[in-house]
Amino acid sequence: MGISPLDSVRSDHTSNLSLHAPATHGMLQIDCEYAGDLITSAKPILGSMHRGAEKLFESRDYRQVIALANRHEWLSAYSGEVGVAQLIESALGIEVPDAAQWFRTLLLEFNRVTSHLAFISGFPWQDQLLVENLRKSRELWVNHYRAYTGSRMHPMLTRIGGLTHAPTSQWLEEVQHLCFDTAQIVLETNWLGLLGEYESVGILTKNQAIDSAVSGPAARASGHAIDLRETAFGLKYSELESFAVALQTRGDVSARMLQLVDEVTISLAMISELVESCETKVSEEVNVLLPKVVRVPEGSYEHSIETPLGIASWFLVSRNDKLPYRLKLRPASLHTVLAMENVLAGANRKDFDAIVASLPFIAGDVDR
Repeated sequence: MGISPLDSVRSDHTSNLSLHAPATHGMLQIDCEYAGDLITSAKPILGSMHRGAEKLFESRDYRQVIALANRHEWLSAYSGEVGVAQLIESALGIEVPDAAQWFRTLLLEFNRVTSHLAFISGFPWQDQLLVENLRKSRELWVNHYRAYTGSRMHPMLTRIGGLTHAPTSQWLEEVQHLCFDTAQIVLETNWLGLLGEYESVGILTKNQAIDSAVSGPAARASGHAIDLRETAFGLKYSELESFAVALQTRGDVSARMLQLVDEVTISLAMISELVESCETKVSEEVNVLLPKVVRVPEGSYEHSIETPLGIASWFLVSRNDKLPYRLKLRPASLHTVLAMENVLAGANRKDFDAIVASLPFIAGDVDR
C-alpha cells in the first residue's frame, strides 16, 4: 500500500498495515496531497494488477468461465462461482435442485465469515491477543472449507445447474462447533471500547456512498440499507428466520468495523440454522444433466449477487455459441476503492492505515 504525496518534493511511503491485512494482497497506490498532517486529497491509482479477466472469459466455454470467475476476489471466491453460474442458469432456464440451493446459501455465508474475519483481524488493533484469536478462528474455518472443497481459496465446487457434490453429515456437524467457538470471541470482545478512538474518523456519508455506488458492508455502515440477499433467487435467504440486514449510521472507521462484526454475528446464526436444513439434504441430488456443449441463446443477460464485499454484477452478450461473445463484470471492490477520495480527504495522516483497513476491498477484484 503506497502513499505518494504530490507536492514540491515527491516522496513514496509504504503504509504500516500488517502483512496479513487483505488490503496488502496486491498493489494499490494512492496519490496524496498534504497540508501539514492533514490529507487534502487522495486519488487511488488503479490497474497494477489488471489481468484482462473479461477477455479471458470470452475465450473460454461456459463451464470453464467458472474457474476464472473465482480468481479475482480470492477471499470469497465461491460468490464469484455462484454469481456467474446463476447468470448462465437463468439464461438457459435451468432450475437448480433444492438441495443445491440450500448448500449454496450455506457456503455463501461460510465464505462471508471467512472473508469478514480476514478484514477484522487485519485491522491495526492494539490488542494483539485479539488478533491472534481471530486469525486462529479464521484458520479453522478455512481448513474446514478445504476439507469439503479441496482448496483453501478456489473451491471449484459450483457447476452450471448445481454443485459437484454435497457435504457429509459429519462436515455439517463440525460447522456448528465452528460457529460456537467464533461466536464466543465475537460476543465477548468489547468492540466499542477498542474502537472509541476511531469515531468520526474517515467518514463516508450515506449520500457519498450512494453517489459513489458503494455497496456491501461499507455502504451499510453509512446507513445505506442495500443488500441483494433480501431478493436473491435460487437461494434460501427468504426462508431463514435468522436472516437480517445489519446497519450502522455514522459511516466512520468505528462504524465500518462494527458493521463487519455485526454481519459475522448474523452469518453465524444463519449458518447454524442452515446446517439444520442441510443435514436433511445430504443424500439428495445436487446437479442437473447438461448437454455435452452448453450454448446460451442469443441475447443479452444480466445478473447481480451480494458478495461479502458488496454487489458484483455480470453482463453477458451471447451469439448462441459455446463461448460468450461478451462477458463483463462490475466488481464490488472497485467503487469502495474509488470512494477513498472522499473518505481520506480531510483525515489526519496518522489515521491512514486504520481508514484503509476499515474499507473491505481486494486489489485483484478492483483491477480484475
